Amino acid sequence: MGFFDMSKPKGTGFAQIPNTQNFTNEDLYEKLSKIKVSCGTPVSGLVGDYDAILYKQVSVRFDVFVRVDGKNVICGKIGTDGVSSANTAVNYGLDAFLGHKDEATSQADHAVDEIAEILSSLEKGEEVTESKVSSSIKTESGEVLEFYMKQKAISLKPKFDMFDENEQVVYHVEGDMTRLNFSIQENGTEVAKLKKKPIPVAPEYVIYEGGKEIGKIKKKIKLTNPELTGTLNGKDVHIVGSLMGTDFDIQAGSVTIGQVDTTSQAWSDVYRVKVFDESYKAVMAAITIICDNVVDASRE
Repeated sequence: MGFFDMSKPKGTGFAQIPNTQNFTNEDLYEKLSKIKVSCGTPVSGLVGDYDAILYKQVSVRFDVFVRVDGKNVICGKIGTDGVSSANTAVNYGLDAFLGHKDEATSQADHAVDEIAEILSSLEKGEEVTESKVSSSIKTESGEVLEFYMKQKAISLKPKFDMFDENEQVVYHVEGDMTRLNFSIQENGTEVAKLKKKPIPVAPEYVIYEGGKEIGKIKKKIKLTNPELTGTLNGKDVHIVGSLMGTDFDIQAGSVTIGQVDTTSQAWSDVYRVKVFDESYKAVMAAITIICDNVVDASRE
């Protein structure tokens, strides 16, 4: 596969999968049309002069395309209708230079990851009826829960909120002066706690819920994209960041329980938290703090 495995893109916005089944674009369109995903339904279209399958407006700036390209199937993001290719390229270059993404880019990259995983399964001859992301959604509304978190980068004693799209506070987080202990509170009551063990290079994090230890997560030593592993409620947990270290997928067992996107603004970092399984809502707040810590460490 080489140094980078493009069949498992994880946040790059592009994937290339060997076409071992000799699919045509028509074959792929027929199969993908029957598979439930979180980013819409596919339509036939063009990418330049090439026939392709398109998932339209997976974010405000991007579509996702799929097409056969020689011996491979490729999948990636492309500017949606009304968004110029030049503007898309400029934004991507700026994101890469600054080491962060905006929300539209993060959404599109996650959609590419979701579709690429389906394509990999189809190329293995597996039957697929729903993406892992779509099947992971276990909320009362049936929709992914989204929250945001701000942290003031200049504060000595960390205090920040997790809030909804209407800027109503969902969780309040308070850390101590050491930045090793964090209390996650809902309506003034602590619902989860995070402790960091300051182990050089590979720190370890312990998550508590209801006063009980429910998980331990440790950062792996890697030269490329950040990765953390551990256990959560007796299940193996796997947190994988994108190549730029800005987007994170969180899996417990074989199920995706959430995602964290990051984007930088003046004097603060802003995180978009997507919760797929509502029972992990408070835990996702703790995991977001871990992701923030990983991002901060990469900038030092």
